[in-house]
Amino acid sequence: MKKISLLLILIALTSCSSKPREETMSMVNYASANRTSLTGKSKIVQKPTLIKLGIKPLTLTEARGYMHNLFNALIPDLEKTNITYQMAGNDIILTIQSHIILDEDMNVISSIRPQLDNIIRLLSVNNRNFIEIIGHTSSVGPSYSNVVKSKNMAISVAKYFMDRNIIPERIFMNGMGESQWIADNTTREGRLLNHRIEIRISPLI
Repeated sequence: MKKISLLLILIALTSCSSKPREETMSMVNYASANRTSLTGKSKIVQKPTLIKLGIKPLTLTEARGYMHNLFNALIPDLEKTNITYQMAGNDIILTIQSHIILDEDMNVISSIRPQLDNIIRLLSVNNRNFIEIIGHTSSVGPSYSNVVKSKNMAISVAKYFMDRNIIPERIFMNGMGESQWIADNTTREGRLLNHRIEIRISPLI
């Protein structure tokens, strides 16, 4: 019942009968500076909620070991996929090219679902963390449209996680458009690399 209510809220926030889907999605500020969550609240606000749900925060001393253990648990499945992975401090960053993870209708492609489900399974058991899903695009097209598209990409993946029982209080989204390119936008190969989804897993501290 809770999942249905949250989906209805999301639909209500992003619906507008007189505007196309892509435009209406851009009206919801999912990419705010404080990394607004699916429930519309910041990490600082969500922390007490997670504690009430029985998720214990990590101390700074615990965080490093906890996140490294999670990273090592993820590696066996990730090595068999097109998902790249790294640690940045105590954060785990997973990167997937958008054409591998989403189809043209912003649905998660069936071939990637088993790999995502393995990640979700580990994140369900090791739940003392936040999950930020960040969309990026190449520089093809207007900058505004790229921001909108990157937000829609992040929303689609976030909903996939929520549909598999990752509680929305842990999920945050961001759409960066073309602003954080990692490869040459003048080549096809570079544009494919720039068009990506990042999943950043950070400790609850």
